[in-house]
Amino acid sequence: MRIGLLKRHSAVFIVYVILAILILTTGLLSDVFLTFRNLENLLRQVAPLGFVSVGQTFAILTAGIDLSIGSVVSMTSVLTTGMIEGQQQLVLPVLVLVFGLAILIGFINGTIISKTGVHPLIVTLGMMSVVQGGILLYTKAPTGSVPISYDFVAWGNVWKIPFPILLFASVATIAIIFLRLTVFGRYVYATGGNEEVARLSGIKTGRVKTIVYMICSFTAALTGIMLASRMGMGDPLVGERYMLDSIIPVLIGGTRLTGGVGGVAGTIGGIFIFIILSNALNLLDVTAYWQWIVEGLVVIVSVSLYFRQKR
Repeated sequence: MRIGLLKRHSAVFIVYVILAILILTTGLLSDVFLTFRNLENLLRQVAPLGFVSVGQTFAILTAGIDLSIGSVVSMTSVLTTGMIEGQQQLVLPVLVLVFGLAILIGFINGTIISKTGVHPLIVTLGMMSVVQGGILLYTKAPTGSVPISYDFVAWGNVWKIPFPILLFASVATIAIIFLRLTVFGRYVYATGGNEEVARLSGIKTGRVKTIVYMICSFTAALTGIMLASRMGMGDPLVGERYMLDSIIPVLIGGTRLTGGVGGVAGTIGGIFIFIILSNALNLLDVTAYWQWIVEGLVVIVSVSLYFRQKR
């Protein structure tokens, strides 16, 4: 029974073994890595990437992908700070508005994908262009401000634990429960595993996809408001990196681009590997160009290993 359980979760097991080896190796190579200040910094970095990667996991599990995530991050960041302009009384209504806009974008993505059959890559790439264009019409430079109390979102602590990691842990836990213990979660896996069979079994696969892309945009909005708090202003280009960076931890964590296999537990390990690897390379004074090469090789090797296991 234990052997069967290990086989079913072999990808998750592998990713956490890699994570442990990475932590041990980096700790031996750098005296700074295991210091309290560096570890706290790492935990604060995990949250923004973590939110979008959790959302991306949902999309990839349905054999899709969401390339509009980055532009939704930028939109949320810019509108949050641009509309609040340092006024405490506007924080709640503005956050409700930006979350609503983000979810609407996800709804449009999911509806177009499910109703037309156009590949998610094309639909979300087009949406990315539309949203990013709208952002640049709104502002071409960092703008806005937030009240001092809003700093807590990115820089606050709860019982000496960084608030961002607590928020991410809550989101990730809900996502795991949602995928593994609910009917909708089973529908997500069924849709990604074989959409036609799922549809013939009575699953409304179109509705499943629509909800999945709404979840993607919601998590992107979480990242946007976190970055707005961290920087104190909105940047129209801040989300660019998350379009691809949100995919890397998902693939490292064992979720397959073909859909139906993987999950948030593996993605969490992938997020920590990605963040720690970047941190380790910085501590070891490796140039940014080499960092790109190393990160690219990690993705290629990890995905290749999982696909080899499939055969």
